Amino acid sequence: MSEFGRSGRSGRSGRSGRSGRSGRSGGTGSDERFDHAGGEASPILQAALTATHDGISGHWKAPKAPWANPDLGTDDADISYLRSSTRALMLDHELHSSILVGGHLGQAKVVAKTPSSRLLLTINRPSVSDFTTQMDWLRAYADLRDDRLSEIHVQMEDILSFFGAIAFLDGDRRRHTLEFLEAVVRFAIHVEMKVKHLCRSKRPVDYSAQLQPVIQTPDHSSFPSGHSTEAFAVATVLHRLMPATDPKAAENGPKKGVGDRAQLFRLAHRIASNRTVAGVHFPADSAAGALLGCAIGEHVFGMATGARPKRAVTFMVGDKAMFKPTEDFSLDWLKRQLPPDRRLPPPPASSQSILQRFWALCEAEWA
Repeated sequence: MSEFGRSGRSGRSGRSGRSGRSGRSGGTGSDERFDHAGGEASPILQAALTATHDGISGHWKAPKAPWANPDLGTDDADISYLRSSTRALMLDHELHSSILVGGHLGQAKVVAKTPSSRLLLTINRPSVSDFTTQMDWLRAYADLRDDRLSEIHVQMEDILSFFGAIAFLDGDRRRHTLEFLEAVVRFAIHVEMKVKHLCRSKRPVDYSAQLQPVIQTPDHSSFPSGHSTEAFAVATVLHRLMPATDPKAAENGPKKGVGDRAQLFRLAHRIASNRTVAGVHFPADSAAGALLGCAIGEHVFGMATGARPKRAVTFMVGDKAMFKPTEDFSLDWLKRQLPPDRRLPPPPASSQSILQRFWALCEAEWA
C-alpha cells in the first residue's frame, strides 16, 4: 500500500474504507488498474505475454485505423465507459473544483464556486475557555469506552460499512451509489482539512493528562470533527436517495431527516459521538462537523439535481451563541440550526453534467 493508504490522503488519516481509493483501485476491492482479463498483473504474466506475442504475431504492419470500435461514451456527461478508479477521479474533479475554503486563523468560510459563488457556512473557532468547559463531557463520555471500543476501532478507517448495514450498499446491486458515496467522503475530507487548518485547535489530550485517549490522537486540528463531517455528509446524500423518502419532495433534506430521527442521522450522530468517547474530540467539534457535513451533502445534492441554494449558517460557541460551552452535541440541537429543506426540479437531460448523469444512475438503483 502506498503512503496515501486507502483514502487518497497521506498516512492513516483517511477512514472510510474503500472511500478514498481514487487513484489506485476501484470499487471491486482489487487494484484493477493493473489487472488483466484473467488475473492480476505480475512479472511472470508480463513475460508470458511477451513470449506469446513473439510466438504468434509474426511480422506485422501498423494499421491506418483502429480495427475495434470501443464505446468511449456518448457525450461529455457520460463516464460509464471508464473503470471505477478513473470514474472516481472524474467525480473528484467535479466536486473538488466546486468549493473554496477561505478565511483566516480562527475562522473558515466555505463558499460554493458553482453554479454561482455563494457562502455555505462560516465556522468560528471556540475559545480556550470554551474547550476547557467542554472537558466535563470528555470525562463523562469516557465511561462508555468498554461498550464502544469495537465501533471506535473500525470507524478509524471505515464508516461506509456502518451505512451499508442500513442501506445495503452492495458493490454490484448499488455500484453507482457506493462509488458516489466514496466520492462524497473524499470530498468531505478535501473540504474539512482546510477548515481544520484555519480553525486549528488543540486536542482534548492537550487539556488533561488524565484523559488518556484509547486511540492515537491525530496530528491535525480537533475542531471541527472530520468524522462528524464525513458521516453527516454521507447521511445527507444517502437520505436523499433512499426509497423511504421521496427525492422529489420539497422537504426531504437533512432538517427533516434529523427531525424525524432517521436511522442514517442517528448513525451519523453515533459515529461523531464515538470520537468523544475515544477521547479525541469535543462535542463542539462534532456539532460544527455535523453542520459542515450537512452543508457539503446538500451542496453535492444541489450540484447533482439543480437544488435551490439555501441560506448560509454561522457556527459560533459562547453563552449567547448557537452552541453553548456547557452543551452536548445532539440531533435536537442540529435540527434547530439547519436551514429549511428545499429544492428545484433537475435541469433537462440535454444540459446534464457528469454529476447529474451519475446521480440519475444512483437514483435508478433505488427505484
